[in-house]
Amino acid sequence: MTAAAKPDREISNISALIRKYNRQYYIGDTSDITDAEYDALMNRLLSLEREHPEFRREDSPTARVGSAPLSSFSTVTHNPPMLSLSNVFSREDFLAFHSRTVLELESNQVEYSVEPKLDGVSLSLVYENSMLVRAGTRGDGVRGEDVTDNARTIRSIPLRLNTGQPVNVEVRGEVFFMVKDFQKMNRTREEAGESPFANPRNAASGSLRQLDSAITAGRPLSFMAYATGQYPYGMETQEELFSKLHLWGFMVNPQNRICSTPERVMAVYDDLVEVRPDLPMEIDGMVIKLNSISQREGIGFLSRAPRWATAWKFHAEEIATALIGIEVQVGRTGRLTPVARLEPVKVGGVVVTSATLHNQDEVIRKDVRAGDIVLVRRAGDVIPEVVASLPPEDGIRGEVFRMPDECPVCNGPVVQPEGEVNLYCINPSCEARIRKSLEHWASRKALDIEGLGKKLCEQLVDAGMVSSIADLYSLNYHELTALERMGELKATKLFSALAESRKKPLSRFLTGLGIPGVGEVASRDIAEGFKNLEALGNATEDDLTAVKGIGPVTALSIRRFFTNPVTSEVVDQLAEAGFNPIEENTGKGTALADETIVFTGTLEMPRQKAKQLALKAGAKVISSITGKTTLLVAGKNAGSKLKKAEKLGIRVVSEEEFLESAKNGAASGDAAPSVCISSLL
Repeated sequence: MTAAAKPDREISNISALIRKYNRQYYIGDTSDITDAEYDALMNRLLSLEREHPEFRREDSPTARVGSAPLSSFSTVTHNPPMLSLSNVFSREDFLAFHSRTVLELESNQVEYSVEPKLDGVSLSLVYENSMLVRAGTRGDGVRGEDVTDNARTIRSIPLRLNTGQPVNVEVRGEVFFMVKDFQKMNRTREEAGESPFANPRNAASGSLRQLDSAITAGRPLSFMAYATGQYPYGMETQEELFSKLHLWGFMVNPQNRICSTPERVMAVYDDLVEVRPDLPMEIDGMVIKLNSISQREGIGFLSRAPRWATAWKFHAEEIATALIGIEVQVGRTGRLTPVARLEPVKVGGVVVTSATLHNQDEVIRKDVRAGDIVLVRRAGDVIPEVVASLPPEDGIRGEVFRMPDECPVCNGPVVQPEGEVNLYCINPSCEARIRKSLEHWASRKALDIEGLGKKLCEQLVDAGMVSSIADLYSLNYHELTALERMGELKATKLFSALAESRKKPLSRFLTGLGIPGVGEVASRDIAEGFKNLEALGNATEDDLTAVKGIGPVTALSIRRFFTNPVTSEVVDQLAEAGFNPIEENTGKGTALADETIVFTGTLEMPRQKAKQLALKAGAKVISSITGKTTLLVAGKNAGSKLKKAEKLGIRVVSEEEFLESAKNGAASGDAAPSVCISSLL
């Protein structure tokens, strides 16, 4: 075996293993390995392909991590068109459809394929020689958008069909979220301070149509196949087609049924209504198709729908119940959400005792008050919500609901960031958000405390060792080393990192506090204007709005933070812990002073380090090309941002040129030590 053949063989073997485990998980609903072992295989394959790109195959499992962002989608044409379905909504409607079908066929011998109707997004997949070459959204049925790069990231879509002989085929199906995946994704988004998606269908559509396929790759989409553009040669029934699709490596719905009588179809409808709440995916009805392909061809099509199929849609279930009261919950990011407490009621097969009211604007719009009789439904069949309030018979209603001015958990100040409908508790030591506050305080963009990650933050809070940010600086060494996976070496390194964090400049300190509206750029501008914590604490709203980029809403948030007894105590506690942050070197006079920079492509140094280096040198950093951009730093494989910058005449420099310009401004700072710069030049 030659030296070159060894990595080639390992790449081939690992790729085959990953494809095998994908089929097990998505087709067989089982797995021989853990998630960690799967991730290790994928990471090894990525590493090998980076070292030996000449051995990377087009159908490599690593295609699922995404590719360079697109500036726009190209158009695909569907041949034959992806038609709509007619709808029925009752037994009478279905029996009328059945009667027309029997009349057209001139036969009572009909058999139906009955399939749960997934509430997702239709997708066409074109395979040539068994390899995925194109994926397109339904669009208007004739023309859709080319989302091939995004489709490749969905693990339940085979990149290569499991066929003995190469085949050319177009497979059609639905992209959607499994309920558990959607709920987990929303929890993760909320923990990261992002708004949760309202419902799985809209989230699936938005995720599939991302110009940056890396975003799609980060969302746990699934795909189920239910049709082909043209029937494979020799195929006689829908039942045979499902068997073929499953053999090729696609998920098919285990709830699919073959029914030989209309009575059996109606019984399946009743069964689906009953089990619907417990299904692993969202459905909004069922699709009824003639099982026989020859019978389908005999009946044919209308202009926009087949005559041999229809969709029996479920009715949205709305139930009336009493609204006991409205409570306000505080999430891990500090967001306040009004929640309706209800008399228990069964909605869609699930007993509901509470429902979201989203935000104060929604409560006012729906005019919901304690004591009302309200209509409740399960939004997207997952999150219960209050739809409307019914007027009481006696005309006497409770008081109009208003969100509190103080956090119901810690009594800290509440603010509404500019341009948002949500209110937030701004106390970083609030019991409801302390875990998230600790993670943010320790993050690279803030105090950059190495060794203080999400897991340790949770351990410290759960063990009762930390109830405020300042508690980090009075940790007991012996208690710390008693924690799981926290040995003496790790503890020593953590204490060293905590000591170093006391030396961080005022801008990092402000970023770490997490005041709404005060991110990295604003923190730097504020720190540059006030220099030290005492001056900032005494600043008026007028003083704050004099800082470039600080509006009245953000100024009010900052002022409330430093004057409210609850949050000002956080600052006092940190001062007692040894913090006296100042801002010395502003980067003025460097080659990057007052530049507005965008980074693109792959950099040799971590993107966050490059960003901090730019900020330290007096520049501002933004994420996308705008009219304010003055400089683009282009790494390897720069894409659409580079093209846009060149079109707009924006100056473009390499990473090396950027480092050369920034090093003088960063020489005395903490964002990028001189040794780091010299090692990269």
